[in-house]
Amino acid sequence: MSIERKIINYSKQIGIDLIGFTDVGPFRDLKWILMDRKKEGKLSGFEEKDIVLRVDPKKTLQSAKSIIVIAMSYYIDERKPQDNKKSQFYGRLARIAWGKDYHTVLMDKLEKLAGFIAGEYDGFEYRSFVDTGPLVDRYLANRAGIGFYGYNSTIINEDFGSWIFLGYMITNIPLKKDEPLKNRNCLGCNLCIEHCPTSAIEGPYKFDANRCLSNVLQQKKPIPKEILPFIEDRIYGCDICQDVCPHNMDIKKMTAKEFMPTELSHGVDLVQLLRISNKEFDSLFGENASGWIGKKTLQRNAVIALGNSKDKDAIPYLKPLLRDIRPDIRKITIWALYNIDPGIAAELVFAIRDREEDEDVLEIIDEYLS
Repeated sequence: MSIERKIINYSKQIGIDLIGFTDVGPFRDLKWILMDRKKEGKLSGFEEKDIVLRVDPKKTLQSAKSIIVIAMSYYIDERKPQDNKKSQFYGRLARIAWGKDYHTVLMDKLEKLAGFIAGEYDGFEYRSFVDTGPLVDRYLANRAGIGFYGYNSTIINEDFGSWIFLGYMITNIPLKKDEPLKNRNCLGCNLCIEHCPTSAIEGPYKFDANRCLSNVLQQKKPIPKEILPFIEDRIYGCDICQDVCPHNMDIKKMTAKEFMPTELSHGVDLVQLLRISNKEFDSLFGENASGWIGKKTLQRNAVIALGNSKDKDAIPYLKPLLRDIRPDIRKITIWALYNIDPGIAAELVFAIRDREEDEDVLEIIDEYLS
C-alpha cells in the first residue's frame, strides 16, 4: 500500500473529513496576487508580513517536499438565535465559534497524523499550522483538490460546502500531489456579493478584508464609524455570505463531536460579558474560537451590539463604562449611547467631560457635544 493511501486511511480513522496533497512550489502565481493585495491595502493584518515566506514552504522547512492539507466540516442545522436567548441582550457568535476551538481540534489531528507518519517513514520532519502559519491555507486547499474558490474567496467542497476548517502540514516526504478540481467552479450567482452589508466582497474573487465584518470584529484597532451599524448584534464572526451561498444547500452535516454547540452557541449574554472576571472569561471562552481575541475586544464588540439594539434599557449597563479604565471602551461607549438616545447620551457625556483626561476620548466627547 502506498504511503499516500496509508495516510488517507489513517486520517479517516481519526475523524479528518478531507485530506489532499500538494507540492512545495514556490508559488509564483500567488506572489503577484499577494503583492497586489498588499499594495491596495486589502490584507487583514493577521497574515505573515514576509511574502517570501508565504509563497515558499522551504523557507519554513528547508527539507520540505510535500504539503498535506486537511479539512473538517463544522456545519450543523441552524437554530434560531431567539430559541437560545439567555437574557434581554445577547450577542451572536458565528458558526465558527459554536463548538470547541478549531485551532486546538485540527492541530490535535495534525499531531496524531504526524505521529502515524513518523512510524511509517524514517527521518520524518514536519511543521503543522492551523490559521497561524505563513502559507495561505485556502490556496493550498485548492491546489490539493479539497475544493474550489467561491466568489467570496472561501474554499467550497462538493460534499461539505464552505463550512470547513483547514489545516496543513509541511513535510519532507515525497508525496504524489493531487490536482485542483477540474470543471468545478462557483455558480456565479452573485448572492454573496449582493448580501455583503459592507461591500467587502467587491466582485468575483475580489475581497477587502478591512471591510469584512468577520475580520473587523477581531481587530483591536478602532472600527470605522460607518461600519458599526452593520455589525448589528454580532460579537464574533459573520456567516452572511455562506448562509446565502447555493453551494451550501443540501450538504453533509458534520460528525465531529468537538464542534457540537456549547452553552456559548448563538447567544452570549452581553451584560454578563461586560461584567465578567478574568477567571470567568477563561472558563467560558478559553476553549472557544472567539476567546483568542481577548476579553477587551469581545467587550468592545458587546458595547457595539448594545448600541445597535437602540434599546434604552441598555443604558444602565453602558453608563458605568463611561468611567472604565480603558480609553477604547470609553470611546465606543459614547458612540453606543448616542446611537440609542442622543439626548440622554449628551447629558451623561457632559457630566464626565471635566473629569476625562485622555485626549482621544475628549476629542470624541467634544465631537458629539458640538
